[in-house]
Amino acid sequence: MSTRTLARRVVDALSNAPECEHVLAYGSAVLRAASVTNTKSALDILCVVENVQEWHATNVHRNPSHYASQMRVIGSQGIVKVSRVVGCGTHYNARLFDARGEPFKYGVASVEDVVRDLERWEYLFVAGRMQKPHETMLTSAAVRDAQRVNVRNAANAALLTLPESFSELDFHRALVRLSYDGDVRFLFAAEDDKKVERIASANGDAMRDMYADTVTELGDALDASSSTWWQDKSPSALRARLEALPVTVRAMMSAATRVRVGEGVESSKRWAAEMCAALSDDQERVGSTTRACLRQIVRTSSLRQAVAGLLGTSPTKTVAYVGAKFYKSARSRFFSE
Repeated sequence: MSTRTLARRVVDALSNAPECEHVLAYGSAVLRAASVTNTKSALDILCVVENVQEWHATNVHRNPSHYASQMRVIGSQGIVKVSRVVGCGTHYNARLFDARGEPFKYGVASVEDVVRDLERWEYLFVAGRMQKPHETMLTSAAVRDAQRVNVRNAANAALLTLPESFSELDFHRALVRLSYDGDVRFLFAAEDDKKVERIASANGDAMRDMYADTVTELGDALDASSSTWWQDKSPSALRARLEALPVTVRAMMSAATRVRVGEGVESSKRWAAEMCAALSDDQERVGSTTRACLRQIVRTSSLRQAVAGLLGTSPTKTVAYVGAKFYKSARSRFFSE
């Protein structure tokens, strides 16, 4: 889909919505080959707003049909509470159609919640979606700066899960996999099990552009000058990568290995050294432990968001959404090459 068409669809979808601080489009309508179905992909939009409760209060009044009846009953305060206590801080209005009859859904989250997830990977939910190519339609400085941190963290975590030598496509696969490994939708066959491969294979140029500055910043620790990439896997390099992981990942790794994690630069350095020692400076153990912790974050957050989605969507829309997901998954399993 061209940028112009995408922008037009976002404007149509949000034509009557309150003001947002940051707006982006992501998912199957943006990524090439993200879906194997021939039907038009629903446009996924994320609206990042300053005061999420006030935003929902206004939006319920302007667009009551966007909300399930139970959400209209509990009001904006209840909507926000469900999204934060049950979900991952994002409320979705789904299975909607604009004036042209084109499908879309949109999530709403606060600037504060989005920045925290981008920097800390508390849920790796918004952060995971923003680790893959997407189109930003309206920019908030706070979200933009946090996204730079998210991209660096994603590259660093992906490299920890990769061997000493690998290809650019392997790097892209590892990046895409960060937010899909552990997703409960895959466990229940409600998500396409070839999605990681298709996204990584078909969006190479966009992935390359998105991570170009970070790859350059890695300097001597990563050689990406040929078709085979090489990274430094020495104990000192492993410690530096571990030290740079988001705080949520470090806390989970600490729980798994009983290595105490603290705050501050010196504390992070000491933690990274002790973690490497606990894992015998073994690059494979470091990589597998990192991946296991990321998988647990995604498993928990995807389950939370699934439950929040069930609570926040009308039964009819829920059945339609789940049915569409199973259809796309089955089509991928049985009809794609």
